[in-house]
Amino acid sequence: MSDNTFRYILRYKIDPLFHADDRIDELLDFCVESRVEEVMMFFGAEELTTGHPTLDELKPYVEMGKRLKRKLDENGIALSLNPWTTIYHVSRGRSLKPGQDFHLLVHENGLSSRITACPLCDKWQKYICETFSHLVRELQPVALWIEDDWRLHNHEPAGGWGGCFCNLHLERFSQAVGKPVTREELLANILASGEPHPWRKKWLEISRDSLLEPARKLQQAISQASPTTRLGLMSSVPDIHSAEGRDWTALQEAIGTEPKFLTRPHMPPYSETPAICTPPSVTRQTLANLTGPLEIYPELENSPRCGQYSKSGAYNRWECLHAAMFGSDGITINHFDMLGNGITLDPTYSNTLASQKDRLNAIVKLGLDDRRAEGVRVLFSPDIAEHVYSKNQTSLTGLNNNSDMWANTLYPLGIAHSFSKTVENDGTPYAVSGQTLRAFDDTEIKKLLSGPILLDAYSVEFLLERGFGELIGIEAGKWRTLNETSFAYESILEEDAEVYGLTNPRMTAQRCSERLLEMTLTEGAEIQSQIFTGDHTKLWPGLVTFTNSEGGRIASLTYPFDGNSQFFMAFFNVFRRTLLQRLIANFAPNTPYAFALEHPMSVYRAPSQSGIVIAAFNLIMDTVQRLVLQLPEKQIDPARIQILSEDGKWQPANAKVTMTNNSSKIVVDKKIPPLQAAILLSPV
Repeated sequence: MSDNTFRYILRYKIDPLFHADDRIDELLDFCVESRVEEVMMFFGAEELTTGHPTLDELKPYVEMGKRLKRKLDENGIALSLNPWTTIYHVSRGRSLKPGQDFHLLVHENGLSSRITACPLCDKWQKYICETFSHLVRELQPVALWIEDDWRLHNHEPAGGWGGCFCNLHLERFSQAVGKPVTREELLANILASGEPHPWRKKWLEISRDSLLEPARKLQQAISQASPTTRLGLMSSVPDIHSAEGRDWTALQEAIGTEPKFLTRPHMPPYSETPAICTPPSVTRQTLANLTGPLEIYPELENSPRCGQYSKSGAYNRWECLHAAMFGSDGITINHFDMLGNGITLDPTYSNTLASQKDRLNAIVKLGLDDRRAEGVRVLFSPDIAEHVYSKNQTSLTGLNNNSDMWANTLYPLGIAHSFSKTVENDGTPYAVSGQTLRAFDDTEIKKLLSGPILLDAYSVEFLLERGFGELIGIEAGKWRTLNETSFAYESILEEDAEVYGLTNPRMTAQRCSERLLEMTLTEGAEIQSQIFTGDHTKLWPGLVTFTNSEGGRIASLTYPFDGNSQFFMAFFNVFRRTLLQRLIANFAPNTPYAFALEHPMSVYRAPSQSGIVIAAFNLIMDTVQRLVLQLPEKQIDPARIQILSEDGKWQPANAKVTMTNNSSKIVVDKKIPPLQAAILLSPV
């Protein structure tokens, strides 16, 4: 569908009872000016929703949609549909209507939803198949998008995490285990401390099937009603989907994979947030979960859809550039409100989109696929929720692993990275955090430890528990709290002032975490940094490296990557950037890495149809005066490097190169404004 262009899909609400014809005419003008290829039509959404819509309530939308489609067709613009709700996001005071006697979702704390249907409910399944089939039969859209409320979590704040513990689910689970089970008993066993109770796996299987079964029915109904209409899936956070048992491959097959699987992955933030704090990790991890040919349109959400008061044009363009770099075919855009006010909310937005279209089109033509991206591999498992050890939690949030923490760390440190759910032994460094390794068996872990790897403190703790201390150079680990030990700072043990600009530079430790892991080392382990108190009393190592008997090179940190706000306030600085970049280059000097030097930037590196692509994004509000990159020696020819101009043309980058320590320092005299990027291509 993308046809080598970066396809703009505008999500747009017209109220059929509020100046609808005026909104249609101005929408057509906007699409032409902004170079939008598709309009995703909303039905009763957000503020104007009245609950699960009836066919009578949808009649004005269908009639208006037919008028809109005729005019879109005349202008070569496609129409897709977004009914906005499936089982229903959150009630916000709405409730079921007469005749809608759906079986309702029951949350983990026993609260019954006012409106969210249990996906196992036969009446709801029949309703959604009939309703969505009617819409596609009448309007013949190119696609119908399944909203991201196709999930069991995040439906009612008062209900806790979510899940469904209604009678239908409990009866199905009771049959699976051969005895009557209550919600309280089930939840207690799912969250039991230590090794996961056998019931957790069974519960995740039932949760998974409860969303797969209606997906298969819906796909069959839509294909019969309109054979040319595709189903597209909107999704949210992979680790959270894991806690509802999601099998991504099975869900792809249920929804339909021909000619490609159509997907809209989650892409925060929803309102303008400092770029340095907003890595696209969730989006990239979602893509890493998917198999086969993909057609990708991440969400460009401007919430609560107040136009420029939610996000600036510059920020919108920034997110489009990111989306293009991880192989998206385009983007789905929410910018205008759901009240039917139309384009008047932001008359400047057409220029925001049109001004960057040629550049985005040029990136799409490269044929990028983020599943082939290069750099440090962030390890994760789609099944992590099955393996996480709970620690006396009372909510299903305890099954969330935060698998993307290393990606969130490498992003502002200018270190190219990717996501991987498998272990390869090809010399490329891996990075592991949290309880990720619990999802891998001993054979896979030994394979992992035979290569270069970065470990946070939780990963070290797990490897010690599993008996792998000998392979990581650590004999024991003990958690030490800030209040107990007064740990204050970390000192890098480097006497050469030319490396960091001074000898033994210091970094805060007390602002990074409330506790650190004190590591007792085995013979051969090397201390790269040391933790001290405020009066300079030596405590324990901050970073330890070790080369094991299998040839693996291991780096272990004292810090737990748990996503706390203190970590993201304190962990990042120029010393940390240099420390980790040097460590990775030393561990794996010939692997396809890429670093940004001199300025806070995020970096992508990926093969393409035309050569190696490297993109560097300016993360702060200071202009980059020149682009400085470090790559392995002789992997690209600096004389042939091209840079993508603002108007989408490839031009000579006139790069200068210096060779040092088996690496190439590449300098491009190109200023990069805030919220902009330099896109480089080294032709094959």
